[in-house]
Amino acid sequence: MQRFPDGIDVEGFFQKEASSFFPDWVGRATIELKKGGIQHQVICDNEASIVYLASQAVITFHVMLCRSDKLFYPDRLVFDLDPPDGDFSRVVFAARTVKETVEGLGYRAFVMTTGSRGLHVVIPIDRSADYDTVHEYARRLADMIAKKHPGRLTIELEKEKREGRLFLDYMRNTFGQTHVAPYSVRPKKGAPVATPVTWEELDSISSQGYNIRNVSERLKKKGDPWEDIDSYARPVEKIVR
Repeated sequence: MQRFPDGIDVEGFFQKEASSFFPDWVGRATIELKKGGIQHQVICDNEASIVYLASQAVITFHVMLCRSDKLFYPDRLVFDLDPPDGDFSRVVFAARTVKETVEGLGYRAFVMTTGSRGLHVVIPIDRSADYDTVHEYARRLADMIAKKHPGRLTIELEKEKREGRLFLDYMRNTFGQTHVAPYSVRPKKGAPVATPVTWEELDSISSQGYNIRNVSERLKKKGDPWEDIDSYARPVEKIVR
């Protein structure tokens, strides 16, 4: 979660550990850290917890790719796509290229505006593979996609070597990493909201096209494009084959 006690004009901070003063009815997940020790992260799964955290100056919620009952086995594979130069059309191109590749392998790809600069492409998986396996498969997928368009896409980790190409960021698929939660507000002017959208909508919106004033009306008219996302979960091993 991202907290801004002094407002969005003053730099906030990220917090994973539940504060000791949080009430008992705010859920916790016990995370064993690789470097030793444990961390009690917040489980925000009801309206009361959302309201309480908002009262603690939490604006943006970030979530892991797993669930508390099976922490080391993610149920999402995510590509985080941001434009290197502010050109959102380049992000749309990258997202559609990811979709074409993934769905050509028998998977379903979902897309979400981040409320910041880019898009997230999300592939539901069935929690049969651990984080290390999912990370390696995501890297192979990204490499496969980048090689289709070597002049426009890359998986080069060093920014100075990308040469203006868009980075297919597969690094979120690592234990401990997080991504912005669907329908979470971002700490920016206009209060943009990270919003699941249909692929058709990408032709007429921007990364900050939905905000706290219009996202509810969008849901009333079009519904939630991710409502049945879990029904499309598949074993990640199929990607390699």
